[in-house]
Amino acid sequence: MNVRFEVDGHVGRITIDRPDVLNAVDRRTQRELEDAWDRVERDERIRVAVLTGTGDRAFCVGADMKSGDPDGLAYWSDTRRGGFGGISVRQSLLTPVIARVNGLALGGGFEMVLGADLAVAAESAVFGLPEALVGRLPLDGGVPLLLGAVPRKVAADVMFTGRRLSAAEALDLGLVNEAVPAGELDAAVDRWVERVLRAAPLSHRAIKQLLLASTRPSPEEITQNATPAVVRALGSVDGAEGPAAFREKRPPRWTGT
Repeated sequence: MNVRFEVDGHVGRITIDRPDVLNAVDRRTQRELEDAWDRVERDERIRVAVLTGTGDRAFCVGADMKSGDPDGLAYWSDTRRGGFGGISVRQSLLTPVIARVNGLALGGGFEMVLGADLAVAAESAVFGLPEALVGRLPLDGGVPLLLGAVPRKVAADVMFTGRRLSAAEALDLGLVNEAVPAGELDAAVDRWVERVLRAAPLSHRAIKQLLLASTRPSPEEITQNATPAVVRALGSVDGAEGPAAFREKRPPRWTGT
């Protein structure tokens, strides 16, 4: 199993357990994450869920580009229930979700943080949407979720250049709720869990429904945004060159075609 799922009292804990690849998500891991979130939805004992990755290097660095899974248009057309990691644009989960960000949160990993309701980060955590650097696009909610959270020019900077944000900058921008030394991360997450559990579960469900309705794009809305420009980019020569260069550990040779 690439994903560990545990229930501790009223807390569901989901852990991406692939530290050897910085908790990157391949097809199998994606399906296991979708199943884990389905279990959270079904289990009425769970009143808050915590998502994290194994180890202290990475929360999740996004899609596993060395797994042999499809790239480009084939990747985009592959069904991902609830978006990246099953959570980035999930509409049906009314349980509060806390992202425990223990390291790198890049690409789909950052989209999962954006899709969580709360986020607590180690001061060493780093956030970014580097898809354009490898000929991809942040299409699992990254564009609308980031744009809804920060000023447009900041969002454009992060997506155009692939610039990474420190935990301190993410805190200043409101992308995380708290940033603490790595050794204090678990205690900080436990405090947030305790705060959430003080409130009424039905109030949480109603608030989450209102938040989803007002702030998060539906999967259908994201699909509708697959404009000709998106299709052209993903199906282009450059769209294949980026992942190939990444796998071969060389600079990409862009042609604009």
